Amino acid sequence: MTRHRTTSRRLRHLTALALTTLAATATSAVPAHADVTVGCTTADLVTAINNANSGMGDPVLNLTSYCVYEVTAAASADDGLPPITLAAGITINGNNATIKRTVPANFRLFDIASGGKLSAFDLSVENGEPASNIGGGAILVQNGGTFIGDNVTVEGSTGNLGAGIRGRVGSTLTLSNSIVRDNRTTGGATTGGGIYSEGTTSLVDTDILSNRAGNAGGIGKASGTLTVTRGNIKFNTADDLGAGLDLTAGTSTVDGTVIADNRITTGGVQTGSGGGVVVVSGTHTIKNASIAGNKVAGNGIDGGGGGIHLLGEGTLTLDNTKVTANQVIGENAKGGGILANGGTLNINNGSDVTKNLLSGRYSQGGGIHAGNDFGQGVTVNVDGSAIDFNKVAGTGSFAAGVYNSDSTVTFTGASVSNNSAPADPAPGGIWTNVAITTVPGSVFANNTPTNCDRSPAPVSTCVN
Repeated sequence: MTRHRTTSRRLRHLTALALTTLAATATSAVPAHADVTVGCTTADLVTAINNANSGMGDPVLNLTSYCVYEVTAAASADDGLPPITLAAGITINGNNATIKRTVPANFRLFDIASGGKLSAFDLSVENGEPASNIGGGAILVQNGGTFIGDNVTVEGSTGNLGAGIRGRVGSTLTLSNSIVRDNRTTGGATTGGGIYSEGTTSLVDTDILSNRAGNAGGIGKASGTLTVTRGNIKFNTADDLGAGLDLTAGTSTVDGTVIADNRITTGGVQTGSGGGVVVVSGTHTIKNASIAGNKVAGNGIDGGGGGIHLLGEGTLTLDNTKVTANQVIGENAKGGGILANGGTLNINNGSDVTKNLLSGRYSQGGGIHAGNDFGQGVTVNVDGSAIDFNKVAGTGSFAAGVYNSDSTVTFTGASVSNNSAPADPAPGGIWTNVAITTVPGSVFANNTPTNCDRSPAPVSTCVN
């Protein structure tokens, strides 16, 4: 009897083990979703996105290598492809493929809906042109939407706000190792040839090149937070304000970036300013950067700021940043390097303003022009930095180093030297109508025709 009971227990154990193994085998036999390989047709791509959005297909889409997906009709409203709605996110591995609008019909390519998320890798998105005035020529990221791109190229697209990409209020936009180029806005006072940012935007090792707009040829930042790390903002064009970068509000940090060879063409409603950067309001820091070779062709009270124009009530801090070889061309030009009409400008830690040029009659402030033209108050602090080797050219031009009208200017361990203006009127170094008190250690030397002589108000420690 004892043997029999032991055998029964063994049988029950073996039976249970077999059933468990069978159940596990049956479970493992049920196929899991696998990455979707998308054939080289737009219909396949549309189907894959729809399936991923609905949960019927895997959200990881592998495009056919080097395929050109020609989008010839809108999938919905103003969007060439189905809007991305999946909260968990759709991933597109582009494998160097291109998604391109190829018909006269008007639509953008991607619309990331509120709550949706799209991650794209090794992909080109080209030639979007939505009919509506919402913008986002190639890519639109809605409030609550997220777009992450690595090794993505956005080019040849058109829209009134963010011809390349628009990130709306509450959106998240992240680009790394990417290029946004040759996009242009259309219509009247349009903004953001490359990118128009209203949410949280982060750019890492990303180039913004050869875009065009009414304002903000490269990047227009209207609100939220912008972080730019390394990369280039170059060869962009604007008609009015901020050919490279337009910082209207919010906060920004630009670190290790080259902002160069951007141009204001003054083809719009204003006289043009801010060849490299315009700051209107908010708090912004540019550090370890180069702002060089930017140009404004303008004149009048609003024209100037070859490198930078601090226009409104914002605060801009330059930290170890070089503002060099920028220029303004036109009569009554102002601020070859920097034009400050409002707010606070801090020039710190070797942020040298050098070799900038004003070319035109009656020009003032080859390095810096600080003028309280709009009654907003201007404060300029130069600490451990040089305003050297700047030039103003043209009859009646003066103050090749610094021009100050009704503003608060402080020099701490600064240099204003080797700046050059025509022989008459003087001075070539500093002109100010408000007394400037300098901290010992500042140097004012070798400016032509004089350092400070014939300035209406004195600059302490400045001798001729």
